[in-house]
Amino acid sequence: MKKRFAALLLAGTLAMSTLAGCGGLEDSDVMATVGKEEITGNVANFFARYQQAMYEATYSSMLGDNMWETQIEAGKSYEETTKKNIMQSLEELYLIDQHKEDYNVSLTDEEKKKISDAADAFVKGNSEEARKMISGDKETIEKILTLLTVQNKMQPEMIKDVDQNVSDEEAAQKKMQYVYFLYSKDASSEDSSAEGETDTDTKDEAKTKADAFLKAVKEGKDFSASAEEQGATASELTFDSSSQSLDEKVIKAADALKAGEMTDVIETDTGFYVARLTSDFDREATDSKKQQIIDQREQDRYDELLKEWKEDTEIKEYGKEWKKIDFVKQGVNVKAAETTEDTSENTEETTEENTEDTTQENSENTDAE
Repeated sequence: MKKRFAALLLAGTLAMSTLAGCGGLEDSDVMATVGKEEITGNVANFFARYQQAMYEATYSSMLGDNMWETQIEAGKSYEETTKKNIMQSLEELYLIDQHKEDYNVSLTDEEKKKISDAADAFVKGNSEEARKMISGDKETIEKILTLLTVQNKMQPEMIKDVDQNVSDEEAAQKKMQYVYFLYSKDASSEDSSAEGETDTDTKDEAKTKADAFLKAVKEGKDFSASAEEQGATASELTFDSSSQSLDEKVIKAADALKAGEMTDVIETDTGFYVARLTSDFDREATDSKKQQIIDQREQDRYDELLKEWKEDTEIKEYGKEWKKIDFVKQGVNVKAAETTEDTSENTEETTEENTEDTTQENSENTDAE
């Protein structure tokens, strides 16, 4: 969400539309301190409001009009959890900025101009009332975009020493075909099928189909065609011994096979599986797994550095002030605006993804309270 936020602001293609809300927040209010540096109300408000709008555009269709009041864990609303994550992200941006000289990172004149132009475009594209509600003055926007740009430049420096070598053995992936025969323990009940739903096989019926399928394939019939004859569908999966994409019993059984061999019928809590190992080493999937391993190493290194910096830095949060930023009582929408020509490749990609997918959702939210 933070990356999309930065790209969209830099692209100068979005504007804000505030809805009914409450006041009480001052730009000078201190929301938190990171070392000797203060996170003031204006910075926290703009950072939070823009992400609030993006969260609402993305998730309100799933969570409904009262999404921020939805309890997602014991005693915590979606608003509380999201605001906690937003504050943590903001604190991390300040930490990263404070360590930029350790990595000889600074902004170029071109980057500074791009930030200034984006801030100007935002101010020009929004009413004074809207900007006041979200602390959207030029200085605040420039501060946020500076922090985000520094973070973007710091990330590759923070992870540049990560080992990029992954052996085939470490990443090795196999491939299987499998068929799943679902059953319902209540399928034999007269009231088991709701109106409009298809009947579900009983356990015995599903087992009969699985046995028939296995027998047909062992006799040389096509795997996919045999599955269709039993009303099932053949699927493919690349995996290793630690995969969790299927039931553990299926993974374990398939992992023990040689290429071309099949499992017996495998019973699980919800159905029966039959699998065949089609490759004991899938090159494409293995290379993809290698990249996943490298990505995880890089993320772990990035998180480790942040953890070290947090431990060495005194961070204080002022909950009373942070509560002034209320997602329930004040809504914010992102609305489409004209696209500028000067955008980077990743900005164009993000803008295309976001504006196409969320413009309709945004328009539906314009009357929220």
